[in-house]
Amino acid sequence: MLLDIHTHHKEGIPGENILNVEPGLFEPAEGCYYSIGIHPWKVLETEPEDWKRLEDAAGHPSVLAIGEAGLDKLASADILLQKEVLIRQILLSESVGKPLVIHCVKAFNELIELKKRYRPQMPWVVHGFRNNLNIACRLMQEDIYFSLGEKYQPDVLQNVPLERLLAETDESPLDIRTVIGQMAEAKDVAVSLLCDRISENTRKIFFQR
Repeated sequence: MLLDIHTHHKEGIPGENILNVEPGLFEPAEGCYYSIGIHPWKVLETEPEDWKRLEDAAGHPSVLAIGEAGLDKLASADILLQKEVLIRQILLSESVGKPLVIHCVKAFNELIELKKRYRPQMPWVVHGFRNNLNIACRLMQEDIYFSLGEKYQPDVLQNVPLERLLAETDESPLDIRTVIGQMAEAKDVAVSLLCDRISENTRKIFFQR
């Protein structure tokens, strides 16, 4: 049951999580799932060979998503350069037919503008969403999914419908079932129901090919 769509912990249960790795660190292991992309924090360090590694890895069957890609106004790279890198990964996501996992900080207007401009067919998932309900509502209007981790805005959890909800550990020390258990308690639904719903959502998003 795939429950954790974004983690940096290699010791997770194979098949239950998607491990996020940089292009140069991709070493697929049997039964494991991965997402691969160029993070906005890494934009200034990215070399042409990193793009080659990313494009080569993107087609591997164990790679379920491109990312985390995105925009971060707290990062050192100029936002225009970040946009160029994100656009390239949007196009890669579309070309290989795999969803895009997004890191976004203080740049949701720009993200929504790109979504409208490129009209991608592949799903977009904003990972680790901690912003407010107003931003969440705008993203829902663009058919974007939300992945919540250990920390989030309670009213966002209450108002995001189950069919748009995913879960992650990211860098949290909590395991994914604890994270989902806390979400279930806050949303006043059974843990088993939320696990089943998140599992169904992951199948729809990451195994649609």
